[in-house]
Amino acid sequence: MKKLFFITMPFLVAAQQPDTLKTFTADEVIVSSTRAALNTPTTFSLIKANELKNVNLGQDLPVLLDFSPSVVSTSDAGAGVGYTGMRIRGSDATRINITVNGIPINDAESHSVFWVNMPDLFSSVEDVQIQRGVGTSTNGAGAFGASVNMRTQKTSQKAYGIFSASGGSFGTVKLSAQAASGLIKNKFFIEGRFSKINSNGYIERATSDLWSYFITAGFQHKRTLLKFVTFAGNEKTYQAWNGVSEEMLKTDRRYNSAGTDYGAKEFPWRNEIDKYGQQYYQLLFSQGFGRGFSLNIGLFTTLGKGYYEQYKVNQKLKKYMPIFDSTLVSQRSDLIRRRWLDNVFYGSTFSLNYERRNFNISLGGLLSQYRGKHFGNVIWNEQEFSFNKNAHYYDNHSLKNDFNVYLKADYTFLNRYTLFADIQYRHIDYNGAGKDNDGVNIQFNKHWNFVNPKGGIAIAISNIHNVYTSVAVGNKEPNRDDVAYSRATKSENMIDWEGGYQFRHKKFPLQLNGYYMYYKNQLVLTGKLDDVGNAERVNVPTSFRAGIELNGAVKFYSKTTEREIFKIGYSFTYAQSRIKEFTQLTPTYDNDYNYIDTLLLQEKFQHTRIAFSPDIIAGLELTGSPLPGLTLSLNTKAVSKQYLDNTQNENKKLKPYSYSNFNAAYTYYFPKNRSITISLLVNNIFNFMYENNGYTYSERYYDNGVLQTPTVYNFYYPQAGINFLFGVRVKI
Repeated sequence: MKKLFFITMPFLVAAQQPDTLKTFTADEVIVSSTRAALNTPTTFSLIKANELKNVNLGQDLPVLLDFSPSVVSTSDAGAGVGYTGMRIRGSDATRINITVNGIPINDAESHSVFWVNMPDLFSSVEDVQIQRGVGTSTNGAGAFGASVNMRTQKTSQKAYGIFSASGGSFGTVKLSAQAASGLIKNKFFIEGRFSKINSNGYIERATSDLWSYFITAGFQHKRTLLKFVTFAGNEKTYQAWNGVSEEMLKTDRRYNSAGTDYGAKEFPWRNEIDKYGQQYYQLLFSQGFGRGFSLNIGLFTTLGKGYYEQYKVNQKLKKYMPIFDSTLVSQRSDLIRRRWLDNVFYGSTFSLNYERRNFNISLGGLLSQYRGKHFGNVIWNEQEFSFNKNAHYYDNHSLKNDFNVYLKADYTFLNRYTLFADIQYRHIDYNGAGKDNDGVNIQFNKHWNFVNPKGGIAIAISNIHNVYTSVAVGNKEPNRDDVAYSRATKSENMIDWEGGYQFRHKKFPLQLNGYYMYYKNQLVLTGKLDDVGNAERVNVPTSFRAGIELNGAVKFYSKTTEREIFKIGYSFTYAQSRIKEFTQLTPTYDNDYNYIDTLLLQEKFQHTRIAFSPDIIAGLELTGSPLPGLTLSLNTKAVSKQYLDNTQNENKKLKPYSYSNFNAAYTYYFPKNRSITISLLVNNIFNFMYENNGYTYSERYYDNGVLQTPTVYNFYYPQAGINFLFGVRVKI
């Protein structure tokens, strides 16, 4: 497929006062249109990269954000490197909107985010804002659980160089080099980073071979900024998405069935890998005008191509026609296949802003197109039948156009009350055609039109006391699998009520909020996975997620230097996630394992818990700095039980778990802002054996002509016991 470089313009907005602005600092402005401000009546957290630099030793971003409120992270390989993910308020990656500098990152078709394609991105991030719930209008797929907005590093005023190296358990090694020119002639700049990460994984053969780079360069002068950002990642990971069966978990929790076709071959295939590369390009232009006006324009594109390789036993060759000669249609053979994805995503976001002392208004939006090609080929067969290695045994393509425009404003009166209003219109055209890997003909042409209004009020009771309430409507289209296989074709609708109290005290900051998210046709996880580890979903007519979130800290300062010497940080979520009514389908097979459509078991359930939605998520952080430059911390996370599907069956669940991580770091500062930092991270210091993710499915069979009760199969993703990482970071 011809690789298309884009013509895209994200118009991102600046907030500024013309009488005070002399130098345009647009790093903050670039994300202003997609972020919540302090007086925005919505629920959010801001995590600065500097707060996590001592634990950024090679693990992926979901693991680094694991101690944020209502977040549960997962790791297929069990050690936080490779395929990782996170859920927020019980919502999985397909309903968490991710942006970098306001540019959408979610895959346009699957709606998911594959962090393995962006290894060590956090080393080039300034901060991360997590908006829980619908949040404010953003770019890309709708947010049904949260929005995660990352801002890349600010332009450095001075030149610097950073080299970091870390390593530890399971052969994990990370090497990273980073440098910046500083401002040249007070106008030009260039910065870059290259990282290499390797890990053997906790699970057998769950290796990761990752590299990435990040480059930004540009020009800034007074009220003008032109900034080019590019980052890329390349991953080769041995598949670990099969998990470990419930029975095997008792004897060998590190077992990996990938490459064996579930034990059909004595030795695993050495190259049962996922290999994918992705490149991101952003061109950001920000211009401030007089009288409170500002405009941001940007261009972006994302290019991705890769495959995963599978060893398959005793395959019917008719499934792989026309690769093989038609005379072999009745033959079988072991074979090795590759399934490919080649795609390009490009578009434009924009926003125009007007700001005065007590009034702000923004007009923004996005225009994007996604083009994807899915195809597969065979590279080997045991019977040595002649075939064309370059021919495709399946081939399908898709095209998705996405347009949205939003208008949002806030007005502050009496120096205390802030009214907020936000409305977004979104239109999607999505079509696809061809044959899928199972020989199924795909043909769809879908259109959606959504209107998403939001509104709320924030009241500043005093300088440190603030309350807010808001209501927001969200709509979201199904993803590719939902549409292509007709598992679910209805779009989702959600109304999100939020309310909270903020205590902005230096020593005792606190945030308490409640939420009620009411869904129509929510696409909930069924607990099953497809053959590439993607979660299957189904519409349920009515459901809700409701809860209370509390987070804050108690800080102690030195009386003489005002340096923070000890902090107790905490977060606590109590949630209820329920489905009013739904129907569970259980497939039936005959003695020869042939599917019997007429005997599909249908069971109705009422008022059950939504899968992967724990009632309690709690975190406790103890951090001390007994000496300048020395930091010691102990973080503890606890998660209550989660059900693997929506039947609330006690035989299909993840047990409650908890773990604690210890971190020690010492930084010695040299003149001219030079420093060396030594870090030690001990994960799961008390060596608890736990699983934070899994899947389940049920089947029933005939036995001697008698239809049996359904058989349940549970699989889990075990996490590593005590393990460590040690790192050194030098800044010159």
